[in-house]
Amino acid sequence: MKKLVLNIFAAALLLSLTDCDHHDQGVDYRVNITVDNQLHRDSATLLVLEGEYNKLRVCGTARVHDGSFTFTGQTDKDKVALIRWDNDSVNPFYFVLEGGDINITIKPGSWDITGSPANSEYLHYINQRNCIMDSRVATWQEYLKMAADSSLKRDDEMRMVHQDSLLNDSLQRMTVERINRGDAVGRIIRERYGKQLDQDHMRQLK
Repeated sequence: MKKLVLNIFAAALLLSLTDCDHHDQGVDYRVNITVDNQLHRDSATLLVLEGEYNKLRVCGTARVHDGSFTFTGQTDKDKVALIRWDNDSVNPFYFVLEGGDINITIKPGSWDITGSPANSEYLHYINQRNCIMDSRVATWQEYLKMAADSSLKRDDEMRMVHQDSLLNDSLQRMTVERINRGDAVGRIIRERYGKQLDQDHMRQLK
């Protein structure tokens, strides 16, 4: 009888250490991830960053089924989460894990998230960032084109350098402001883009 009780206790302890559901005891979540077949993803692992310890914790691994992965569990608060593909630690997909249904669609060169207020904010930042980066690329493409056909004048060069500087400053100020909110979205942005800040903007981080 004692041996049976010990075995039940050991099994319960093991579940508490490995299962996100038992660990968090919070709000239910369901993460549905649809991946384009061109990306050739066969398995995915969901991990969350524990803010108190700044360590990643595995919440489960799923195999692809009809082009999709599904993770369910509970979380006690919004957390930085990432999907690691086929044991690839180099190119994880970051998002915010929160209660409710989170639907993620990933295609070559683009992604979208619905059903999640925090991730909508994150996607809004990404879209703003991409818009600024596209404007910077367009500015330098214009510069290179004019330089190649010898139509580049000194005034043109000064205008484009100034325009690029303004765009870069806008991007950096936007990044600092979003990071300094101190929420899960800010933590992801700090992780992904914080190192791209110049020294002046880096000093503005809280």
